Amino acid sequence: MNSDVNIRHSIVTDTDGNILATNHREGVTNYLSPEETAASLQRAASSWKGRKTLIPKIGNGLYAVAAFEKITRITFPLGDANLIFVSMGSDTVRMDLHEGGQKQIIEHVLNILSRDPTKE
Repeated sequence: MNSDVNIRHSIVTDTDGNILATNHREGVTNYLSPEETAASLQRAASSWKGRKTLIPKIGNGLYAVAAFEKITRITFPLGDANLIFVSMGSDTVRMDLHEGGQKQIIEHVLNILSRDPTKE
């Protein structure tokens, strides 16, 4: 959450979409109810499982982006058993030159997940 002002919230789930942890930016209101969020995460987790069948041909998935009018959700694998969902507003807010949008957030999260401290 602290890495970019454009991140609305982040959620960690297992591969079935069951929520394990959540972090929500103060002052941000969810567009979806808790039930709608849970159903959306379960659908996304199911899609991610389906992508795993392609690993032998195209390699491991790095992330998936779902863009909507009001938000963009980026899904990353978190080890073999979990996923992290990062939601950002579609209207990016730039407070300074170090805060970006989708590309910068993706690069930053991939660097964190690589556990290589030289990339963070």
